Amino acid sequence: MLWKLASLSLVLSSSSALADSSWRNDGFRRKNVDYEAQERAAEDRGLSFGLRAGYGAPFGKFGSMGGSFGGDVGDSVSGVIPLQVDAGYFFNSNLYLGASFQYGLGSLKEDCPEGASCSARQLRFGVNLSYHFQPGETLQPWVGLGVGYEALDLGVSTSEGPLAAKVTTSIQGFEFASFQGGFDYRVNKLFSVGPFVTLTAGQYATVNSSIEVDGEGGFLEDTEESDDIRKKELHAWLQGGVRLQVRF
Repeated sequence: MLWKLASLSLVLSSSSALADSSWRNDGFRRKNVDYEAQERAAEDRGLSFGLRAGYGAPFGKFGSMGGSFGGDVGDSVSGVIPLQVDAGYFFNSNLYLGASFQYGLGSLKEDCPEGASCSARQLRFGVNLSYHFQPGETLQPWVGLGVGYEALDLGVSTSEGPLAAKVTTSIQGFEFASFQGGFDYRVNKLFSVGPFVTLTAGQYATVNSSIEVDGEGGFLEDTEESDDIRKKELHAWLQGGVRLQVRF
């Protein structure tokens, strides 16, 4: 009987020791996995700079001011070729917060009058938050949301004899939503490149007009005025292209 009890005690103590050893090994492995995940997140944390280029098309209306101005944005500008600079910070492998500035060279819908020079440009700046999926993979999809401010400038310059004049109209307003998405192909830890799509939604709120006169002898003089758009309308820009990103 004593021998049987001693044998049973040895078996139970061995099983307990094995279970304790297994638990410790499993806990050790989990800690290692946690440390590795923390190290990867720390490696992906840091500053980021980006450069985007592509093409954008307008939708929606300008709004009106008691019968003056208005109409579809696409009736004046058929599209823009935007160049955008991004700067921000990755808090971890997934979350990014940054600011952007865009300069877009516009294409007018109608031909410029003979003897005149016409131009169109778009300026946008704002902040955006994005989430990046599949960290550590070569191909990483991402989505983002932002807000900002937009200005669309239309200009006409003409001259006659010693007199030259330039008329500029700047339509400005808030961009209350910017939906973004794309794919990043990680070339290495530093560089990534991939396609992107941006859909913005906003309203123009003010119209600033100016006339600059160069020369003497004419009846025109320098003027500048600003008006609020009374009847505001929704408009949107759909842009797509390629983004290059550098992460430090």
